[in-house]
Amino acid sequence: NIGVAAALMLISFIKMAGLPSISTWILSMYALCGALLICLLETQLKFLRVAIALNFGFLFSATLRFLYYLLLATIAFTFGILGGIVAFAIISVALFNSYVLFRFPTYRAVRERIAEEEDRLIEAKVSREVKRQTAKSLLSPT
Repeated sequence: NIGVAAALMLISFIKMAGLPSISTWILSMYALCGALLICLLETQLKFLRVAIALNFGFLFSATLRFLYYLLLATIAFTFGILGGIVAFAIISVALFNSYVLFRFPTYRAVRERIAEEEDRLIEAKVSREVKRQTAKSLLSPT
């Protein structure tokens, strides 16, 4: 997912750097934002996951996520031969994601549990760092 999103972002940047027509520039911006949304979703960080769930809930439905990937693929397809290759990769990833989500419905629950464990580890690490920095600032002479 992140790989095809990165490829789509790269293609979008390349298209925008070439000073294209306004319609191509707008499509590039759509593709860039769409790919960025996929990357943010895949990070599985709690604060991002909650914001994405509230504002882009369709990404948590297998069918709607598949349609979203198809939309991104059609945009990528307009970017020439390289865009066609990326579009094919996006469609392949969309088919694979849909297969996994439909074939293994418990996958989502396991993934959520792993993400929550990672969130707890990150929060604990941040808490330790804050305590260390606080103790250091209190003990150091100013």
